[in-house]
Amino acid sequence: MVGRLVLWDIDRTLLKAGGVTSEVFRAAFREVTGQDAGHLPDFGGRTDHDMFTGALSAQGIAVSDALIRRFFDVFAARLRERRHDIVARGCALPGAGAALDAFASVPGVVQSVVTGNIRETAYEKLSLFGLADRIDFTVGGYGCDDGVRATLVRLAIERASRAYGCAYAGGRVVVVGDTEHDIVGAHANGVRAVGVATGRATSGDLKAAGADIVLASLLDTDAVLRAVLDDS
Repeated sequence: MVGRLVLWDIDRTLLKAGGVTSEVFRAAFREVTGQDAGHLPDFGGRTDHDMFTGALSAQGIAVSDALIRRFFDVFAARLRERRHDIVARGCALPGAGAALDAFASVPGVVQSVVTGNIRETAYEKLSLFGLADRIDFTVGGYGCDDGVRATLVRLAIERASRAYGCAYAGGRVVVVGDTEHDIVGAHANGVRAVGVATGRATSGDLKAAGADIVLASLLDTDAVLRAVLDDS
């Protein structure tokens, strides 16, 4: 197997953070803006960039790059302060560690992430549950990069292609995620999408969004390997 890029979503695909992320988001928003964030949509599949700029607009606050950068800095710092809560209330999802380890043993496979989390919190969350060692965080797509998930997939592919000298494209790239956003973002870039029904989206939802394969969970490592490495 040569030149395969596996791009994992994080929340509700590899782990659950027990609701701490949304609490920290609200606290950081209040600290940076002095206002309450108001109603927020479900975080699943959305990016921190999109969530923050959307909340700014809803509260009538002008969006600026400086404010976005300030929010990301505060958000990352406050999440680190809540790491014990994440461990106490969250968990690695069944099979996540075994799946990451299994792909690490396949020659030519590179594992990274496409996540709505900013880079710092992506690493923090995965590290807390022992899931970071198999991930190349230098070539992922993150919620600090852009508000559109498809753009994050494109950036991850471009970064990995440069870093590894391999023109990743088409069936050689697989996005694994639990929401319709993951599926749409993958197909917008012409790559494969494996849905995992461990979040709010059902297997039917993921199939309707166009997932190439849908798994109930990551618990069956052999099934995960077959789904991702399938060349058909």
